Amino acid sequence: MSSRPSSLRHPRTTLWLIALLSGVAWRAELELRTGWASLDWIGQFHWAIPAGVFAFILWVLSVTRVQRPWAFAATLLVYSTAAYFTVGRLLMTAFGRWMPFGDNDQHSMATEKLVSFLLIVLVPITFSILCRLFGIRVRLLPVLASAILFMLSWPLAAYAFYIVEQRGMPGDPIHALKSGYVIPLLILSLGLPVLRARRDAERG
Repeated sequence: MSSRPSSLRHPRTTLWLIALLSGVAWRAELELRTGWASLDWIGQFHWAIPAGVFAFILWVLSVTRVQRPWAFAATLLVYSTAAYFTVGRLLMTAFGRWMPFGDNDQHSMATEKLVSFLLIVLVPITFSILCRLFGIRVRLLPVLASAILFMLSWPLAAYAFYIVEQRGMPGDPIHALKSGYVIPLLILSLGLPVLRARRDAERG
């Protein structure tokens, strides 16, 4: 069964609001719990993440209609939990000193860090596939655009942080996350195929 538009009247505005508030919540929690200068934020559980994920899931459910909404909601919760731990491990490998295979060769380390970072592109792709399986007619081009924006979010956020706050080094992806600047861009990129699917459903 294909998706039909729901009663949410301003899906783009709502998505932007969720994205911005999620980024603000991350930064506020980090500053209040550990402060900017501390490294204790690394590896800690941040409540802003499940709050943002839950808000995004509610948004997806409100802008689409599927044949089994409860099953879709449960699947999104399981998927987001698995994605949280997987992406966390990938980022720890990409940004940290931890090497899962214990290889200290500099070339191998750089390659593994790059591959680990690039693998997070699977998040928007697998999310779109999941939507498609439940009948949301996401299209290929918006999915590709979502994946590209998802990856470009990191350098864009890093440069924005450097320009706005004059801290760190330009293009540093660690500060893109620490500052919270990357979070709104990631959420917006994930919502892109869903917005397009809703618009297509309204036209159809």
